Amino acid sequence: MSEGLFLSSYNEKSGRFAILDEYDHSGVLYLTKQETQKPERDAVAYIQYTPISEETWKQKMREGEPPKLHEKLVSETAYIEKTAGQDFSFLWSEDGNSVALLHKGAPIVFVTQSEKYGFSKAVISDSPIVSVWDSEKFRELFE
Repeated sequence: MSEGLFLSSYNEKSGRFAILDEYDHSGVLYLTKQETQKPERDAVAYIQYTPISEETWKQKMREGEPPKLHEKLVSETAYIEKTAGQDFSFLWSEDGNSVALLHKGAPIVFVTQSEKYGFSKAVISDSPIVSVWDSEKFRELFE
């Protein structure tokens, strides 16, 4: 298993952390529970692997392996080959209960305490682990 970036941001208003954890060739954004570093919500931000087939994905899910994105879910912007900490930043909602991850100034994923799944530009449709990007919800929370 490869390990990569690990970045975090703390919001004093909500007492939550936002964490970008790049592990096993995936970047995942986490939003923690208040006053802890225990993840409450998450979403795949990007991948660094060749997407697997849907059949392989189903088999891995049955075996209880950590989820990966399959080829029918992945968007054209999902793949970020080389990552550097300075290319990423966090954008908090006013109440600190939602956070977005920006790559080179552009939002790529966000999570909110009120929604079960995060919203990512890495996918083209909803899946059992992440929802497709929602521009209207992003504007409501962050603009």
